[in-house]
Amino acid sequence: MERAGERPELPDETGLGARLVALGGLELGEFDAGRSGPAGVSAAAGAPVVRTTSDERAARRRTRLISAAVAVAVLGFFGAAAHLFVNVGGTSPAAPPPPRRPLPAVSVPAAAGPQPVDQGVRVEDDLHRVCEDRFYPSAPKLRGDTPHPILISEDGGPEVGYRTTRTLNQAAFAGSAAQRRAWAPEPVRAQMVACLDLTGPGGRIRDCKAGSRSLPLVEGKYRLTVYEVSTHRKVAERTLTGADRACPFVILSSAGDTLFSAVRDRQLYDVLRERVEG
Repeated sequence: MERAGERPELPDETGLGARLVALGGLELGEFDAGRSGPAGVSAAAGAPVVRTTSDERAARRRTRLISAAVAVAVLGFFGAAAHLFVNVGGTSPAAPPPPRRPLPAVSVPAAAGPQPVDQGVRVEDDLHRVCEDRFYPSAPKLRGDTPHPILISEDGGPEVGYRTTRTLNQAAFAGSAAQRRAWAPEPVRAQMVACLDLTGPGGRIRDCKAGSRSLPLVEGKYRLTVYEVSTHRKVAERTLTGADRACPFVILSSAGDTLFSAVRDRQLYDVLRERVEG
């Protein structure tokens, strides 16, 4: 029996409303408003549900939250798709450029013919270079009266590898001061250089003892070429056969396996005297 004026006890629906709110359903106030009228009176069947201003704000807020969540999800989906497209199906990284092919080497041909030397003659070694296609424009010119000073440059051969000065002692030091200046001049005063070069072997002469071994002595064939120092102009050229047929007094260890007869001083003097002394 219910007492007059007492409300019948309703089932506890608060817990159900809270669970619906947690699941994204109606808020607790909306759930209660749908079952009860104002001041706890049950709504009549078919009567419209009256929403309050707070209910409308909550509905709009929930709609905005749902829309924002959907937008974030869509953006995340397209962002992931774009990232996947770039990494998997996008453009491959640019390949490194191929290595440059080296430019072909350009060989500069060596200057042909005699070459001038800028500096002047200072020592005998400078005059030896006249036999190697060099000349000195600042050197004294080959002109005027005799004597014309000359230096004789002799090739020591491949075993020696350098040139030496050959002085005709009888012509240079047994006569006058003028002859000495002509046949043994100061390097800076030389007007001509006579280049004496071995060109090959001739006939066999004899064998010469060299320590514990014996070496053949053959005729030496030579070329004597005279150049003007200042222009490298060829003044004279002669072929000579070494007239000294005796075994050398000293045989160098670098002499090789064959000895050559040497050119005598008298041979050189006879060829050069007219050019030097006139």
